Amino acid sequence: MFTKILVPLDGTKAAEPALAPAAEIARRFGSAVVLVQVTPGYGAMVGATAAESFGASGSVNALAAAEVAKEEVASAYLDIVRTNYGTPLWQTMVAEGSSANAIVEKVAETGADLVVMSTHARSGLKRLFLGSVAEDVIRHAGIPVLVVHSDETNEDEDEDDAKQ
Repeated sequence: MFTKILVPLDGTKAAEPALAPAAEIARRFGSAVVLVQVTPGYGAMVGATAAESFGASGSVNALAAAEVAKEEVASAYLDIVRTNYGTPLWQTMVAEGSSANAIVEKVAETGADLVVMSTHARSGLKRLFLGSVAEDVIRHAGIPVLVVHSDETNEDEDEDDAKQ
């Protein structure tokens, strides 16, 4: 029924609850699994370049090096996840851009017919201001999306909650 499953991860433990159901579905249907992590990419460099042209201090080269480092870290993380949770047959990809858009693009690019992803299940003002990647993927992917609730939160979110 499902031939290719896309599993977006963000490098946190909160995203990993999607792995077990994805692995089980893949096992039952003989599906391929593609793990993807999105990094901001070089779009941030455009802003830095524009800022430098207007006299702001900073280094575009340093920003480019930081983006390459982020991609290398994301790739290494995905390789670890593949080793720990999957099989060597699982594919990994690092995408660039805004999370939801990049995930939807990877759905089309890979020919995935199912997305399995975790959600932080934010509500209220946090959801209004931060948006929901899962909701955007559901609306725009054009294929079924299995959303797994994550009980874990990012440390940044815990710190923000403590400040409020």
